[in-house]
Amino acid sequence: MELYKILVRGGLLLTLVAAENVSRCLAGGVVQANSKPNAKAFERALPSHRHSHGMCARAVRVAVEELTGRKLERRDYAKEYGDPLLKTGCYVRTSANVMPRNYDVRILLPRRQNHYGHIEIFYRGRWYSDFRQPASLWTVWPKEYSRIQHYRFVTQTSDTPSVRRALPVQDTRQGRASRTSLRESIPTKNTRMF
Repeated sequence: MELYKILVRGGLLLTLVAAENVSRCLAGGVVQANSKPNAKAFERALPSHRHSHGMCARAVRVAVEELTGRKLERRDYAKEYGDPLLKTGCYVRTSANVMPRNYDVRILLPRRQNHYGHIEIFYRGRWYSDFRQPASLWTVWPKEYSRIQHYRFVTQTSDTPSVRRALPVQDTRQGRASRTSLRESIPTKNTRMF
């Protein structure tokens, strides 16, 4: 019991759960460590129309199934899809304030009990549900929803190449070895490359 308190207070429990989900996803053969998610099938599953048909839960479920290659549990309402996303092993719940990445899923919980909620997925700078949204519905209708649950696709690699900091070039002119700044070491239009 004492070890459990230390783990919870130290924040290690969240790390252990996230690591378990990643290993479950990789061990399950859904997404291999060196392979990418099935982006082509995912893109085909995304809607292209600009108006809602009231089927956001179905549309996002189909897109996630195409992406991961796993079936999600069916739920009646969009607000109930948090547990099925976690059970795939490829999603973990994160803070609602993070910048969205490709394949992130956001569930908007309603203010009224009889409302279904909303679910949307992020891809290439746009939010999708059962239509291509102008923005996240959290920003469009903030009074309609009470809070957000944000789920991150954990086996993804960054879409942008990793930024590597260049080391300054050694200046060996006139027998001295002084370090030049990064700005001076960047090639210009007139610098010969070869």
